[in-house]
Amino acid sequence: MKYMTDAHLSGLAKELKAKGIDCETVHRRMRGNEDSSVKITDPEIVKFLSGKKGVTLITLDSELAEYCAQLHIPCIRVQDIVASYIDLSL
Repeated sequence: MKYMTDAHLSGLAKELKAKGIDCETVHRRMRGNEDSSVKITDPEIVKFLSGKKGVTLITLDSELAEYCAQLHIPCIRVQDIVASYIDLSL
């Protein structure tokens, strides 16, 4: 399985990669570089992911996560994972 973080989670991509997980930032996976000064829009991300099998998006963006859900694109919304963790520890 491959993972891709949105622009807000570039640090997470680096940490996961250091742990041996195939994770790249949206810029690295889509553009081949880390130049985040060039914006990648949500529709561009969804279009890219719809053509890629085996790539899961990791995001903080609720709207982007909803687009992915509607199109059956694998997506992890960080807030959901945190909420689940907190619920389990109560």
